[in-house]
Amino acid sequence: VVQTAMQATGAKYGALGVLDTDGSLDEFLHVGLDDETVALIGPPPTGNSLLGTVSRGSTIRVSRISDHPDSVGFPDHHPPMDAFLGVPLRTGDQLFGNLYLTEKEGGFTEEDQVAAETLALIGGTAVVSNLLHARLNQTALFDDRERIARDVHDAVIQDLFAVGLSLEGASQRIDDDAARETVSNAIQRLDECITSLRHVIFDLTRQSSGERSVVTEVSELVQELAESYRRQVDLTVSGVFGDIADSVADAMMHVIKEATSNALRHSGASTVSVAVAGGAVDFRVAVQDEGSGFDQTQLTPGLGLKNIKRRVSDLGGTVEITSHSGVGTLVTISLPRRV
Repeated sequence: VVQTAMQATGAKYGALGVLDTDGSLDEFLHVGLDDETVALIGPPPTGNSLLGTVSRGSTIRVSRISDHPDSVGFPDHHPPMDAFLGVPLRTGDQLFGNLYLTEKEGGFTEEDQVAAETLALIGGTAVVSNLLHARLNQTALFDDRERIARDVHDAVIQDLFAVGLSLEGASQRIDDDAARETVSNAIQRLDECITSLRHVIFDLTRQSSGERSVVTEVSELVQELAESYRRQVDLTVSGVFGDIADSVADAMMHVIKEATSNALRHSGASTVSVAVAGGAVDFRVAVQDEGSGFDQTQLTPGLGLKNIKRRVSDLGGTVEITSHSGVGTLVTISLPRRV
């Protein structure tokens, strides 16, 4: 997360602070300083200065660290640092740590802040995932597993889902190509985090039920999309899904989300239909709208469509898109039952 944030913003130095239960810095992981400099500086910070101010839950972006009222200076042998961007590492209302970035010529921009806050959210999700796995290994109680699964879905995944949708909308308004690509990459990482957390839920529920319920996952995903876009999404499910491979199920969830999101965002249709069928040889997904449609000869594939085709192609499946201006669009995906 730190290295990605440095690359995305152009920061020379970066660090990740993990908070203890009392709010102080328990761990401080840094990038950009050599071992000799670190040894000369001495013990890592404890979070009693500007770093601690970020720990109280507020993003801080300044051109000169020394200008901030909470700045207390640097220890001997510390390299000079002026521009600063500090972002809380959290999921929902729970704060786990902070992402710190320093030293960028010209200072950090608002777009840098958006990218850092997105990556901080991803980092917070990774911490939650690790904590949940640790907690899972310590308990065998059915009720506790079910409750943890509900908490992850209702709080963490919903928050990430909402942030991802907001970023998708924001990316359409960014003119700078590099910044738009940074946001697009962040959206893809969010999707990967959501997939990872869904795996946590599957692990929890499998311990009690013994199998993965793809029908339940699809139903919950469609409901999330409908609520987020405040639009109607009709779902039809048929066939058998009991022996679906994890890689196929993950790809199915991704293409349903991407294709349905595209239809809800761009078609102008009041209703989108999603049909999922489990056949003897393959699984089929059809996402259809009766919206504005488009001229396929003028289509320039975006990142979402490219990701759909890549995921499906990697599993030996196919993607077919049919659209006509003023009529609507149909996206059909076929995924093999066995890979």
